[in-house]
Amino acid sequence: MNYSFVSRTESSRLILFFAGWGMDEKPFAGLKLAGYDIAVVWDYTEERLDTDFLNEYSEICVIAWSYGVYFAGRFIESHPQLPITARVAINGTQYPIDELKGISPVLFEATLSAISEQSVRKFYRRMCGDSETYESFLRVKPKRSIDSLSSELASIMETYSKFGPPDTWWDIAYISDNDRIFPTKSQNEAWDEGVKVIHVDAGHLLDFDEIISECVIHKNGVTEAFTRSIETYGNNAPAQRYSAERLAELINQKATLKGEVIEIGCGSGFLTELIEPMLENNSTLSLIDISPIDNHLPGKHILGDAETYMFSLQEDSVSAILSSSAVQWFNSPSTFLHNALRVLSPGGLLAISVYEDTTFSQIPQLKSPSRVFSQSFIKSIVPQGFDIIFLDSSEYIQEFDSAIDILRHFRLTGVAPTDKSSGSVALARKILRNNINTLSYNPIFLLLTKKKNCNFVG
Repeated sequence: MNYSFVSRTESSRLILFFAGWGMDEKPFAGLKLAGYDIAVVWDYTEERLDTDFLNEYSEICVIAWSYGVYFAGRFIESHPQLPITARVAINGTQYPIDELKGISPVLFEATLSAISEQSVRKFYRRMCGDSETYESFLRVKPKRSIDSLSSELASIMETYSKFGPPDTWWDIAYISDNDRIFPTKSQNEAWDEGVKVIHVDAGHLLDFDEIISECVIHKNGVTEAFTRSIETYGNNAPAQRYSAERLAELINQKATLKGEVIEIGCGSGFLTELIEPMLENNSTLSLIDISPIDNHLPGKHILGDAETYMFSLQEDSVSAILSSSAVQWFNSPSTFLHNALRVLSPGGLLAISVYEDTTFSQIPQLKSPSRVFSQSFIKSIVPQGFDIIFLDSSEYIQEFDSAIDILRHFRLTGVAPTDKSSGSVALARKILRNNINTLSYNPIFLLLTKKKNCNFVG
């Protein structure tokens, strides 16, 4: 495998994009996202990838397209030591050559046996879906020889025949309903309930910039928003206070806090101040937040990204992990749950609140399809090493005097999503034009305990 950087800003976060068959870095040269470097992986003739450059990153988001999904899955499986969070599949599966979950073996072999300049042009047309997209693609098409494309196809078949599908999970699968390369039916068949499936009305080739901005959290923006609102958050976030109070009540009812306790995303201390009296003697409390932590809060203060901080913790080293209104800002709740299972000691507690897909129902444009959750989805991503002791949701309706006050609420709390669509002037105008003056917050409360006989397997 080869790799090329298409965006490099000396960030500590990386998007590793696995391209499809027959590609190089040229079609993806314009990819970018503030706060992330982006490297494109291509050509699966040889599966080995020089990974030394990955050691400088504290977080790696894997996004894979077409046959790149299979090789990304194998890469994830063979590199468990890497701080990989988000895993996003686009128009591909972990079964590249399969009658039910991939591309038909008969069609694959026919493609391999008849590959030529003409057949590759036909492939591009089918991949692009329409003439405008096709003409645009030709301007940035890969510079690959027919021999190299044939060798790559043969290697894909050989690798899959030898190793089969990888054993790894994915967060999100984008499926095009008009895919003329990788059958939509096969993609639907391949993904289980633990993967958030997002259908798009498009062909095989998608707008990858749009997908990246939708499914990868702009963490620098999140940090800036919450840092700006440090002084005003506490008095303007009653819904978040309610979530913390309800979570603390559930913790008090169903668990004890002892030993090493970690709170993730402590913010203004809504949950911190409620759980401190619950700590048993000789317990220790560590607070982790992406924005500065108020000096008046108890415990050890850790300024940093809690999602990636979890990778640094030792196995079976923590008694409880608590978090209110923070996990929705993570790139991968699934990875977070797996990391929590790894670091909790047997019998340890994980207690979180995260917002349900009915939140902000008055303003659907605020909700990215990749960032909304339901109780059933949350349940589906809980690793088997946990016992669920509580899972339910609630509702808090926050009323405002005017639509302008909603916009002020977002500014004073930093809680609005930070993607390019939700932060637009057009959305603000829509809120004002429709005179929206009510917001619904619907927190999901999840309490888990690590099974006492659990042997963690990454």
